[in-house]
Amino acid sequence: KQWYQRRVAITAGNAGEPYGLMVNETIISNFMSEMGYSTHGVGKWHLGYCSWDLTPVKRGFDSFYGYYNGHETYYTKVTHNFFDFRFDTPAQNGSVNSEVVWSVNDTYSTVNYAAQAAKVVHEHDQRKPLFLYLPMQSVHNPNEVPDSYFQMYEGIVENVKRRTLLAMITAMDDAAEVVVSALKQANMWENTIFIFFSDNGGPLKGIGNGQVNYPLRGGKYSYWEGGIRSTSFIHSPLLPGGVINEELLHVTDWLPTLTHLAACGVEPSSKCSGPYHEDIDGVNQWDAIVGAGKSNRTEFLVNIDPKEKNSALRWGPWKLYHGNPGKGDWVPPPRISEERYNAQFTEDLREREKFETDIEYVMDSEWNDPDSIMLFDVVADPAETRELSKANPDVVKTMLERLEYYQSRTTPPRNCPRDPASDPAKFGGVWTPWLKSC
Repeated sequence: KQWYQRRVAITAGNAGEPYGLMVNETIISNFMSEMGYSTHGVGKWHLGYCSWDLTPVKRGFDSFYGYYNGHETYYTKVTHNFFDFRFDTPAQNGSVNSEVVWSVNDTYSTVNYAAQAAKVVHEHDQRKPLFLYLPMQSVHNPNEVPDSYFQMYEGIVENVKRRTLLAMITAMDDAAEVVVSALKQANMWENTIFIFFSDNGGPLKGIGNGQVNYPLRGGKYSYWEGGIRSTSFIHSPLLPGGVINEELLHVTDWLPTLTHLAACGVEPSSKCSGPYHEDIDGVNQWDAIVGAGKSNRTEFLVNIDPKEKNSALRWGPWKLYHGNPGKGDWVPPPRISEERYNAQFTEDLREREKFETDIEYVMDSEWNDPDSIMLFDVVADPAETRELSKANPDVVKTMLERLEYYQSRTTPPRNCPRDPASDPAKFGGVWTPWLKSC
């Protein structure tokens, strides 16, 4: 998984590392707060916490309930051998009131988050609008779930990892129901827009915990469609249902899209312009989402990684890889044997006339060459089976020029090794901000 480091100058951070999202970056919670919303975060932070200035309630949230790091256990709330779970609110003197919530130890985090989100809703002052950010821990590793959910899939799914993952998803579904029920009980549901989306595809076998990206290729930690194309939906009593949207959207589009909603409600841009954001990567996509127009973007940078010496770009239907895009297997669902999958998958592709090149060419070991180029039409071929760079040299030339443009404006990553001063043993066994500034 890569963060959008062209702007924020960081890639995925680990516990105790002295950097994070820079304090001069204005994020969605800041904008919502400035627009008069009550703002609450429940779940995962993972944007740095080396100083209190980097933590959620110093970044526009009225409260935060959850963990600062990138992953932890679901029951004991432990990562890298130490506890990480707290409830933060702003202090009157401008500092942070931070309570370490030891009481959640040995309780399931998905249940904790659902209960806290419902509490936020019930305690909300409805004279103000509400922005609730709920980045669930599910279904990140480790594989942990209450036995009652695991037993739901007895006799249905044999693979234990897959069965556990599905049980975790069901628990997350129930958590969503708790939040929706709270909104309905508070008479807030009829004016709510509910957005659900994933940050990346599932990790592949070996590091995976039962996810399936099939028939997409690759997974988390790669630039393949299985790693970056995620599922999402929007639901609201204010909107018509049953619409499938295939327009080109990027994660950075959420900020201007959501601030448009905060200012204009569900009105399209033709009737309400919403706030203007200068020099950002995202574009307002509300019209495209509700079918009132086309996508406002024709391309997006997947990533530029100076350490790994690779990059990727989407331009219209085209997707270009420069260097090694990561592990690119097609991993079938566990119920299908690999032998049957390998034979059946390629045969089906040929029958659909999608297999115009030799699969071994695409799986070439020359990926390790930072100068290697691959091109795919991911609209006609979302499974990325046909490598087309030799047949489309003009497209390759244009996209390489665009990558050079982005490269010239890329901020070098500020990653640092773990700071010994961050040792939680110095802070009662809890991961805690340890610097005045960072």
